[in-house]
Amino acid sequence: MADPLILLRQYNVNKKEIIERDNQIIFGEFSWPKNVKTNYFISGSGKEGGEKEYYTLECLLFFLKKKKLNHPIYVKQAAAHNIPPVRRPDRKELIAYLNGETATSASIDKSVHQ
Repeated sequence: MADPLILLRQYNVNKKEIIERDNQIIFGEFSWPKNVKTNYFISGSGKEGGEKEYYTLECLLFFLKKKKLNHPIYVKQAAAHNIPPVRRPDRKELIAYLNGETATSASIDKSVHQ
């Protein structure tokens, strides 16, 4: 089964068009609801016995579009669109992964299958 995080990375690296329509994010023949959770977990979650939280596909796509902005400006724009922002500690590693500079990330939970 296709993985939305892997497709997001592939489409970003290959500069392919990602379509947003009717609360769906579409990668060619695959689509997911914008709020589908990826297996990229949010830093700081899951500590001290707490439950791990994961970024949604919409959140990661919005971050990709705004990655060049300073973090405070990006956070304000995400809030204006009611999209949870990518946390500052996750930015550098997430950008490297989504741009194809690294093959994987320690924040990718391989035990979660979409």
